[in-house]
Amino acid sequence: MATNRIEGDLYVSGTVTPKLFTPPDGSIDNDAIASGDPIDADKLSNRHAQSYFQADGSDVAAAIVPIAVIRGTTGTLKSIEVSCVDAPSGGDKAFTVDLLVADETTPTPASVLSAPVSYSSTQSDCEVEAGTITSADLEVGDTLLVQVAVSGSTGTQGQGLVVTVTWDETPT
Repeated sequence: MATNRIEGDLYVSGTVTPKLFTPPDGSIDNDAIASGDPIDADKLSNRHAQSYFQADGSDVAAAIVPIAVIRGTTGTLKSIEVSCVDAPSGGDKAFTVDLLVADETTPTPASVLSAPVSYSSTQSDCEVEAGTITSADLEVGDTLLVQVAVSGSTGTQGQGLVVTVTWDETPT
């Protein structure tokens, strides 16, 4: 089959009906979709951000809390961020936050971080600390859990914890 080449612009006033069309990467973006043309949800990747909180005014406490169940066929963890309104101060009190994943077939949660995110008196109030994700793949039925551990005996424990986990999910 011969290849025809057009050097320059091409204008077609009617409908183009190709047998096969392979657009080059980056050629179709948001501007190419008319505002009135919906795209089915099952053709989109969805970004989720779920937060876990402990109230300001009470010391950060140990906890294991499920925050989400993955419903899409696949998913990818993007980030975990930890912040504390009032950071620990004046001693050795500290806390760590880990991100665990359990799946339906082997429900024992396992960490997906290289190490838990540490928060101590070396952090400033409201400083954001990010974790390093080592196992980002998610599957339908996975459960995401936030685990908080506390340590230390002197000083003031942190108060006002927020943990935000972000992931992308392909719909079922």
